Amino acid sequence: MGLEMVDQNYIAIAAQYDDEDTAAADFEAVGAHFAKTPKREVFDAALINRGLDGEVAIVKRDESGKHRGTRKGLGVGLATGLAVALFPAVALGGALVVAGGSGAGIGAIAGHIGRKTPSKNLEAISETLDAGSGGIVLVLEPDDVAEVEKLLTGAAKVTKKDLSVDDKELDDEVDEAYE
Repeated sequence: MGLEMVDQNYIAIAAQYDDEDTAAADFEAVGAHFAKTPKREVFDAALINRGLDGEVAIVKRDESGKHRGTRKGLGVGLATGLAVALFPAVALGGALVVAGGSGAGIGAIAGHIGRKTPSKNLEAISETLDAGSGGIVLVLEPDDVAEVEKLLTGAAKVTKKDLSVDDKELDDEVDEAYE
């Protein structure tokens, strides 16, 4: 094959909120911003809630479709995969998503992110989302970070870390997960 595997550098942002309503308002503002800039290849967001018991649920995913690009791995959802990598048992729409279990593509993305991203980065992101809070997990291109940070007006705490993804390898892993 001889093709060099190249990691794409994206930025993962976790924003913590005192309540889910404030998180939802910023989530909508970020979504509206990206709806106006459909040129973006990579932008994915998940609105999450972390209960007082520590359980994490994905309340809403950005489904605008304008930013998906053609890559399968990106279409399944980097932010959702990141949430599963951070919190191995995440509820998505009432159903529990477990890395390696249901949601094969999401499990493949979570595994890829877990392998490619330094554990200290993942730990810093997961520690941003305290029990009893709402939050947003975003994955975006480095060029979009400054603009998006301005939209997270209600956040009590924001953590930003590099995320490395090999788009081709990720697509292959997602394909394998569905075979």
